[in-house]
Amino acid sequence: MTITNPMPQIGNKGIPREGEGGFSQCWFPVALSSEVDKGRLVGREFLDGRVVVYRGADGQARVHSAYCRHLGADLSVGDVQGNDVRCAFHNWQYGPDGMCSKIPASSKRIPRQARLFTYPVAETMGLIWAFNGTEPLYDPPAFPTHPVEDLVFQVQETRRWKVDPYMLLTNSMDFQHLRELHGMKMEHDPADIVMEGYQYEYEVEGELPNFGWLHQRVRCFGDNSITLTMTTREGAEVMGAFSGTPVPGGCRGFNVQATTRSDGTPEGDAKTEQILFMSQALMVQLQDEDAPVMDTIRFREDVLIDADRALGKFFRYVRDFPRAHPGDGYIN
Repeated sequence: MTITNPMPQIGNKGIPREGEGGFSQCWFPVALSSEVDKGRLVGREFLDGRVVVYRGADGQARVHSAYCRHLGADLSVGDVQGNDVRCAFHNWQYGPDGMCSKIPASSKRIPRQARLFTYPVAETMGLIWAFNGTEPLYDPPAFPTHPVEDLVFQVQETRRWKVDPYMLLTNSMDFQHLRELHGMKMEHDPADIVMEGYQYEYEVEGELPNFGWLHQRVRCFGDNSITLTMTTREGAEVMGAFSGTPVPGGCRGFNVQATTRSDGTPEGDAKTEQILFMSQALMVQLQDEDAPVMDTIRFREDVLIDADRALGKFFRYVRDFPRAHPGDGYIN
């Protein structure tokens, strides 16, 4: 039989999944600040393993690999002693630097290998962040218009996504998607998208269903976090952020709402609540609309068109983003 019109052979040049060649060197949220009181520790999935997040007597949040170096007990079932975390199995104790500081059993020395991997930590916007590396490559995510001390935040862990965090940031550069799926009316794509180092930024105007006209200042950090600073036609400033943290099978999502602090009057308090509610509703709406696609997508990028010019630029940015896994062997 002669096939006169064979289907062309196709390629699938999808960006490698997180974990292939390491994980993106980003700031990743690991817990809400409100979840980790002084003297408390919690265990969390992180990258391809597990970490413990705890707050010592000095009030500082810390993130270590979760497994005791002795026999591998999960430290999240242990407790906090001063600024140390203590294993429940044999009471081995680890200090803020991850080094074993105490072994109750009669031992003349502490083995050099008795140390945890310790991630650089930042606490901002109501979240505890761990940087995937030995030294941060850039500052933690922040809104560009106000210092953090001038803002009030609400934060939530939202849902598990089956995709890597960068896929959820395609919204930021996929203007076809914003128009077609989210119904955003935009006369023009952003004229100037500035990519510098480990972040990019642009401004755009458009009208969203249920929210009306918005001027948006979009800033993305690494390949997992986005902040939206939006001004309505009436002059109200609405701020929202999303960040994703890789875990086995996909990522954990976190939403942040922010606004300037109230002046303390009933009217000011009511305005603050209204703006935070509007920000949360917008972030939830966008993610609810995305979820059916993101839960079923098999990502590829071999048939892009002219309208995908900015999206192609974003894919190159993600493909070139540095990856590492310094905690390999400790967290898994």
